[in-house]
Amino acid sequence: MKNLTCTFLLLLISLLACDDDNSTETTIPDSVEPIEKGNREFGINMSNSVFGFEASFAEAQKAGIEVLELNIPWNAIETAEGVYQDPFGILQATSFYGANDIKVSFSLAVINTVQWEVPAYLESTAPDSPEFAQAFNNMVDWFVNEVPDNVEIHSISVGNEVDLVLNGAADWSAYTAFYQAAKNHISANYPSIKVGVKTTVAGGLFGAEQNKIVNINQFSDVIMLNYYPQNASFEVQDPESVFDDFERMVSFFPNDDIWITEIGYQSGEEFCKSSEAQQAEFYDQMFAAWDVYRDNISFLVINWLHDQSPEQINEWKEYYGDDPALVEYLSTLGLRNYDGTDKEAWLQVMKEANARGW
Repeated sequence: MKNLTCTFLLLLISLLACDDDNSTETTIPDSVEPIEKGNREFGINMSNSVFGFEASFAEAQKAGIEVLELNIPWNAIETAEGVYQDPFGILQATSFYGANDIKVSFSLAVINTVQWEVPAYLESTAPDSPEFAQAFNNMVDWFVNEVPDNVEIHSISVGNEVDLVLNGAADWSAYTAFYQAAKNHISANYPSIKVGVKTTVAGGLFGAEQNKIVNINQFSDVIMLNYYPQNASFEVQDPESVFDDFERMVSFFPNDDIWITEIGYQSGEEFCKSSEAQQAEFYDQMFAAWDVYRDNISFLVINWLHDQSPEQINEWKEYYGDDPALVEYLSTLGLRNYDGTDKEAWLQVMKEANARGW
């Protein structure tokens, strides 16, 4: 999914000091024999409510989050050949997270879900050319040095949901060669940073692109997968399907460290055939499934904390299209409502996370 570059700016620089006293009273079942978190890491991607960033961040901390992600298009950083900028001050603003012991994963979106996001001067340059790889690596060098010193860079993803854009063997071959070069550069110069490439589960790993996804990940430090259990019409799967889906993911990468870099389950009823109760049930099942596959899946981040603002949804309509089912999906992924009230899913996630030591 295209993540929240503009929204993250608002989250990080607004810092509105508002209290949120609008929790709902809902009875959530206790976790069934939860297993201590151990070495696992857990995160929730930030999105703010009407009460602003500070109140939203305080809510997220109740679930013990350790990591979150920022997704930034390459061409938002490099505006002309060799000319770099901190888009909207996002990178410097991450010092807030560093000061609060939150690690930051960065997705540098060469591809971003539906399109390439490369600087204009590279639009006609082959991805597997030395010039393309060198340009990306130069940007990475500038980028890493621009991140505040108090921020731990958890990882870098070279592209976001690349399988949704790459089309055919030639595309995949070129991008895989570029990815190998980029990964080698990052690992050689910044060995503490984990490197991967984000791909989808439903449309990618479980679809026609599975062999290409397995192949490109031979160069990865970690396997980065975005998982939204739904069909092509955005209708959700049964919550219990997460057990079979986690097992299937592991079967493709039995000896690798798998990261669920995005996981979400919408509550929309009309088109997505879900509900707030079903959304909460999914997260109950998700934590239980994660316990089973804890040795294979070391990191998981929920996308996202609150339902998005009407303004953000309108912006995404222009980027993704205005299919009603898609809009309902994007509008109801949050664990909490945009008005600052709880959904059942948020109470469930807090209970499950806290029961495991987060």
